[in-house]
Amino acid sequence: MRIVIPVRGRLFVALLALAVALLLAAACSSGDGGGKTPAAGQTPAAGQTPATGQTPSGGATAEIKMVAGTKFDKSELRIPAGTQVTIAADNTDGFHSFAVFDSEAAAQSGEDPIAETQACSAPCKGTVEVTLAAGEHYFRCQIHNSMNGALIAE
Repeated sequence: MRIVIPVRGRLFVALLALAVALLLAAACSSGDGGGKTPAAGQTPAAGQTPATGQTPSGGATAEIKMVAGTKFDKSELRIPAGTQVTIAADNTDGFHSFAVFDSEAAAQSGEDPIAETQACSAPCKGTVEVTLAAGEHYFRCQIHNSMNGALIAE
């Protein structure tokens, strides 16, 4: 038995396939310079990829990871002083958060953090943005206070 598709059905299928193809072509092409990386020291334009260590706004970036054993991958994190820095906290194991304090004493006395991520279960990533004066500051996991370290702004 032969199945006959009416002309309207074939026309609809052809138009639908054409519309999908056009949408895919439009999504894959861009004339705005997307994907280009600016030279060091330049602020990325819309659609450009920031240079290593740079955010789209031209600020600096840093990353820290929460790893197996209820610890951070480093006990000291260095960032530029007086510059907006986006710190990515990559939780690769467990349930953690990341908080920045002016000092260890501020954290121990119960002061609110300067910035903190939401606690989350791995795998997850959160970010905080800080602009710190030169000197030694403090970071820790708000869930496990023994997970902590020095944040050096220089």
